[in-house]
Amino acid sequence: MFQGLARGYVALRGDTGQPQSASDTIDKLCDRLLNGSQLEDRRAALLGLKGLSRDWKSDVGSRALPILLGVLEEDAPEDVEIAKAVVETFSLLCEIEEVDGRPVRDDSGLRNTDVFLSTASPLHTLLNLLTSNHFYLRFFSLQLLGVLLANRSIQVQGHVLTAPGGVGRLVETLDDSREIIRNESLLLIIALTTSNADIQKLLAFEGAFDKLFAIVRQEGGIGSGGIVVQDCLAAIGGLLRWNVSNQNYFRETSCIPLLAPLLLFPQPPHTPQSLAAFAFQPWSEQKVINAGLVISLIRMLVGGAGSGRSGNQKALLTSGLTRCLSELALASNAPAVLKSQSLNALADILRLSPPNQEAFAALTVTPLIPPLLPSSHELTYSSGEDHGSHDRDQQQRPGHDGRSHDPSESRWHRGVPTLAVVATVALSVQGDGTPGREGLRVRAAAAGLFESYVANSTEIQLRILEAMAAPSPPPEPSDNPEHPPKPKVQTAGGILVQAIRVFPTPSRTEPMDSYSPFFASLLFSHLLLHSEVSKAAARAIYFTGDDAEPGGEGDEDERATLVSILVGNLMMAQREQAQSANAGAGPERGLEWSRVMIGYLIVLSIWLWESPATVKEFLSEGSNLQVLIQPITQSSGVDSAVQGLCAFLLGICYEYNREPGAITRETLYPILQSRVGPDQFVSRILRLREDPRFRSVGPNVLELVDEEDSLEDLSEEDGLWFDYAFVEFLKTNYISVQRAILLDPNATEPGRRSVDAAESTELVASLRSTIAIQGKDLEDLRAQIVSMEGERDQERGAFRNEVAKLTEQVVALQSEVTEARGDKQLADKEQEDLLVLLEELSAKRKADKARMREAQLEVSDDEEDDEDDSEE
Repeated sequence: MFQGLARGYVALRGDTGQPQSASDTIDKLCDRLLNGSQLEDRRAALLGLKGLSRDWKSDVGSRALPILLGVLEEDAPEDVEIAKAVVETFSLLCEIEEVDGRPVRDDSGLRNTDVFLSTASPLHTLLNLLTSNHFYLRFFSLQLLGVLLANRSIQVQGHVLTAPGGVGRLVETLDDSREIIRNESLLLIIALTTSNADIQKLLAFEGAFDKLFAIVRQEGGIGSGGIVVQDCLAAIGGLLRWNVSNQNYFRETSCIPLLAPLLLFPQPPHTPQSLAAFAFQPWSEQKVINAGLVISLIRMLVGGAGSGRSGNQKALLTSGLTRCLSELALASNAPAVLKSQSLNALADILRLSPPNQEAFAALTVTPLIPPLLPSSHELTYSSGEDHGSHDRDQQQRPGHDGRSHDPSESRWHRGVPTLAVVATVALSVQGDGTPGREGLRVRAAAAGLFESYVANSTEIQLRILEAMAAPSPPPEPSDNPEHPPKPKVQTAGGILVQAIRVFPTPSRTEPMDSYSPFFASLLFSHLLLHSEVSKAAARAIYFTGDDAEPGGEGDEDERATLVSILVGNLMMAQREQAQSANAGAGPERGLEWSRVMIGYLIVLSIWLWESPATVKEFLSEGSNLQVLIQPITQSSGVDSAVQGLCAFLLGICYEYNREPGAITRETLYPILQSRVGPDQFVSRILRLREDPRFRSVGPNVLELVDEEDSLEDLSEEDGLWFDYAFVEFLKTNYISVQRAILLDPNATEPGRRSVDAAESTELVASLRSTIAIQGKDLEDLRAQIVSMEGERDQERGAFRNEVAKLTEQVVALQSEVTEARGDKQLADKEQEDLLVLLEELSAKRKADKARMREAQLEVSDDEEDDEDDSEE
């Protein structure tokens, strides 16, 4: 160690012993790192660059980054110490500096990150380093991956996809027994799965679901587990979100049955004791967060469309999650925020799922009576408390006034067993006493659950309407004569009809609840929407005289139908609003009466649409028209939304006034033209369309999702005014209503001129289903394209390699051919030279023999023969 420090000191001082500049030092360290012969020298140089990276990040990045990349790829896999040092150095070089939470402009960290990710090889090497069991190397490698991912997520995700076995090595780090490494891996997986379906699929197929659930169990579940369980559930959500393939894989690998035990729901058979323990369990803040994440996983599984969603809905029912969420939402002491999430999840499970709808219809729950002093976070305790400490805490818990209250006043109590449908309607219409936004969320979520329960099921709709038309069943006699009789059995229809019939009257002791008639009207409207059979059944509901119960056998002249009761309540609400304005009650009270009127107008608009018999009943009293015309023509003091709905309802009355009655189309037409006028009629509806309360309504309006999750009381204007079903209904049909009053009373039947709402809804549903199927096909095609592109790239790479090899062979052969041609030319030339030399020798020999004969010298026989042969 000391030798390394000494070498580092020698490297940092100049030839004369004086300190060098940073640039000179970096250059010298780079040279020692690149050309050093001893391993210790190179380690010392690397540690020196690491130390300089903190203060001279830009200089080190510009001068040493290519060398460091070479060290990472060549030396890091062989030496753990060098690997740890170079990974730490890269973390320092790629880290982005922030000032006031914002990255510094032109920070060198991004430039260094771009250089690091310019090719995939460095990142592949970094993933290979995760196989090492060395604590610091694995930890710093995960940290560097996190830094790179935060800087350039798309490039990192692309390189991870091309790394052989890289995703598998990342998943293996979840098994690390050292918590700090496991937790770092969790955070990295959460960030890595963002907006990348391919990585989500690879992680799922590498067993990420099983490992994440195993960590949740090791940490003690949602109750005992803390932030680690929250991260695990967030990671599972990242794998499931918008990924149909992973959702199907989640179901096929039997992961859905793991969700109900996560919420601490008892295993079947369910006994009263086990359900009571589930209902009265303590809730800490972290436990609420973790349970909310589990519920969000359920909603992801049923948030799509098609066969995958249907299969998930059946699996959720089979695994007991439908029962679990029903008990949690309707029969437990869970905080309001968790109840609203459970109700929204139940709505998704029941939507277009007959098996779940029937199971919910047959389910019986035991609702809890809330404390007299409710709060948004009811009974928030540490998760380890038992029932004894629960009671002691209740005895000592002070109220809002700072004084302690008797336990009987502040504890939850079990109520009477009732059908889950009845509990849902009661929760929406009457509430559970939770104030402010959280209480409204619970009521709105219950309304959304009711909408899903009755959707596309005429049988369920008629069952509730029949209960609305019949008097409440009498209370059952007590088994013991000394005890009082059992309470009256409530029905969903009975709660609805009473909330619609009874006019809300504010008192000095209790504030006005404008949401009770409003939610009752919304729930009733869902029973009537696009169903003439249901509308006919609703027309059979009546009250006789002052009877509190519907039905009765009195004189028919004393019967008041539900249509007349709605109109009468609407008229009284208009009167009460005007009186409260004159009395100076303030704008909040005026808005409350507007909400009540909007609820009544929503029901009447849906009920009268395409129902001439209901229109005839509405127009049977001439004063009913005045209830609509007066707000339309009034220039001030009336809510613009109320004016628009009155105009819309008046247009419906004219459009579908097709049966003989007291007021015909011929009678109604001049009244519309003279007292309202086409311009004012159209402007009222258009103003409603532009009203922010109407325009801002989306599919999730009943979830009341907003940016600031405030627990304070809502102002009336910021509350709930419409649901999405009615907004879509009005947007689809307001054009035909506007045109209706311009047409002659004897014009063609409205069915020929306007869009059939039921068919339109069916068409929209069919188109949405087609779009969902095409979206899935498109996703599959995209996956095929990605796969084919990968195969194409592989084939192209193999082809290029083959072409390169063949090119090398051709070049080599061409070189050999050229060399052979040169050798041949040289041989031919040598042969020509030899032939020429041979001819010269032959000619010289002949000349010599000729001279020898002339000199009469003796010539040998062979020479003569040769001469003769040559002559021949």
